[in-house]
Amino acid sequence: MYKKLIVLGVLSVSLSSCIGYKEPTKESMDQLKEKSEISSHLQIPDDWIFDRKSDTDSFSYNWITDLKDRQLESLINEGMQYNADIIIAREKLNQVELAMEIAGSDLYPSVGAVVNTSNNLVSDAQIRRLALKASWEIDLWGKNKSAQMASTSNYFSAKQQNILLHQSIAGMIAKAYFLNIAGNIQEDKIENYIQQSRELERLYTIQKKIGTANALDISNIAAEIISLEGYLEKVKNANAQSRRSLELLTGKYPEGKLATQNFFNPVKNDIPESFPLQLLENRSDIQASHFQIEKAFYEVQQAKAARLPSISISSSLGTAGSNVESINSLFSNPLLKVGSGLVSPLFNGGKLKKNVEIKNSQQKQVVEEYSKTVLNALNEVELSLANLHSIERQVTYSTKAINELKNNIGLTQKQIKVGVNNSFVLVRKQRDLLKNEMNLINLDLQYRIERINLYMALGAEHFISS
Repeated sequence: MYKKLIVLGVLSVSLSSCIGYKEPTKESMDQLKEKSEISSHLQIPDDWIFDRKSDTDSFSYNWITDLKDRQLESLINEGMQYNADIIIAREKLNQVELAMEIAGSDLYPSVGAVVNTSNNLVSDAQIRRLALKASWEIDLWGKNKSAQMASTSNYFSAKQQNILLHQSIAGMIAKAYFLNIAGNIQEDKIENYIQQSRELERLYTIQKKIGTANALDISNIAAEIISLEGYLEKVKNANAQSRRSLELLTGKYPEGKLATQNFFNPVKNDIPESFPLQLLENRSDIQASHFQIEKAFYEVQQAKAARLPSISISSSLGTAGSNVESINSLFSNPLLKVGSGLVSPLFNGGKLKKNVEIKNSQQKQVVEEYSKTVLNALNEVELSLANLHSIERQVTYSTKAINELKNNIGLTQKQIKVGVNNSFVLVRKQRDLLKNEMNLINLDLQYRIERINLYMALGAEHFISS
């Protein structure tokens, strides 16, 4: 009678709560993060670009949606569906989810069927047995519950990493798209210069006949055309490779034949001067690291609970006999057994104690990794903003240089007409102009790429699918 009462009492306690099991509260997580050696040395200036009070609801993303057009949006959606890395990651995440469900099975009883037969070598009799066996380890200290929650936290960490992969692939698609557009613009620019140079060669050929030009002038122009044609071939090949990259990112065969536009859409909206701090906190890699801290928190609990005694309940229902007829029915010769057991570790060479120390060390490690992720995020934002401001200034200087060179070329052409200058000087100045115009195209490309980098550094919401 007393034994039944004890079993029922332990069972009720295990169902109502697990002694020693704790949920990781925001306060406990913040306390763990504050112990980081990395963050203890990190001092964020008070006048930094992140606004600690504003929220994400009022934050405008017009500065990044400027870059999006229908073709880019279509390519990103296609990549989210057919990109090889995303498809593989989807299956990996599915495996983590199934592992999470398996981890929860230890909280419930396990039931198995037993069928066996044996021979008595003395009497030559056969004994056959058929039974259902059930066992249940009562999770008195929360060991199994902690294991389940550690697996759950690991799943959410993997899910955030999966979101980060989607965002990264989408960002790579956008960058490859703009790279291809820049290549198209460069191709058009060089072809236009080749056409102008051929017109100049034709003009010099006519002038040679009337004595106002010489063979050197024609040779200078011909050499320039050959040089431009070689440069054009190089640009065309690079552009074809960028198209292949874009096709591969979207899951297509890399033929290098994807058609994109040959101009950049104008960027109308300026980048905000400050950003809500919550944007950084919601970054997928930071969230993934946060869930790794939660996982480590549960694993410490699990390791501590493993050092304590465990209680299990077992029962079996079946039949046994010395002939086949006696087990035709489960109830022809029924046997019912119910029991419980207490197992407590006494000596294992300090294995369980060392395991607790290992889990504590792993918890400290993931806290430091979290701080490192935050530090890298701050660095990415700072780098992108610095690059954007520098590119804006470079565009101003490059535009001024192009305008000045165009004016200089016009004056040189007038001097050639009156015979006070020659074609070599003109070709050199035209080459300088082409170089500056190509540089301006690259700056326009880099400006868009840095906007994407900044957007990714801030968490990549509302534009790139996840």
